[in-house]
Amino acid sequence: MTNVRLKEFQKKIHNPKNQIEQYITITIRPGKKIIDFKIKKEAVNILKIIAHEEGKPGWFLRSYHIPIKNLGLTPANKNKDFLPILNEPVRIKNKPTRVLMEEILRKFIEIHPERQKHYFSTERFKKKKEFKMGAQKKGF
Repeated sequence: MTNVRLKEFQKKIHNPKNQIEQYITITIRPGKKIIDFKIKKEAVNILKIIAHEEGKPGWFLRSYHIPIKNLGLTPANKNKDFLPILNEPVRIKNKPTRVLMEEILRKFIEIHPERQKHYFSTERFKKKKEFKMGAQKKGF
């Protein structure tokens, strides 16, 4: 049921005939049996999808949907045109999008293309641990 709703949502944001702007999808963790999902709108029309999987507690980050115009490209561009920009966020002129892409790359390492146009996935599903160097104060 929910997977059908999720696929319907993705068709809407990737269809060029719709009145809404087109997006690229960066999948962090696809999930197997998704019970429910929430769409959160962040800065400059970036959509963040968090999902809840059957049999597992809590919510997880499923994907980000970024408007193509935020990246400075057109919907006619192919995945190979998007990859250098996504993996090198310094090229992105839109500041909130650049900050988000830097955060994604810091946590999930690298972005790879998928078979479908405007779909991408990350190298890792789990966040990379950030280690702190030097002496740390102990909490009381």
